[in-house]
Amino acid sequence: MGATPNIRLKGMSQMRYNFLWDPEIRHFAYEPKNQKEVDDIFRTQGKIYRTMYFSVYMDETKAEEVKPTPSAGAKSRPKSKPKAKTQPVAEAVSSE
Repeated sequence: MGATPNIRLKGMSQMRYNFLWDPEIRHFAYEPKNQKEVDDIFRTQGKIYRTMYFSVYMDETKAEEVKPTPSAGAKSRPKSKPKAKTQPVAEAVSSE
């Protein structure tokens, strides 16, 4: 047929990103290699290209596979809340 439609964008760091048409999600898509590229792409929106805005597409199957890892601070915390100390309750006085 023809060439795959694409959009070439230049980021704030002057790196070029080739957004290819993805027929599955029906949008132009680019899969960044690292966090530095992600930061550069999102810093670019609204500045160099005033009419280009980006959104994030997370594949549902990949999102289910990712398991959250606890942070270093979470390991030092107790797994259950300690029980609160109860105050002694005075017994009812009967006037018999």
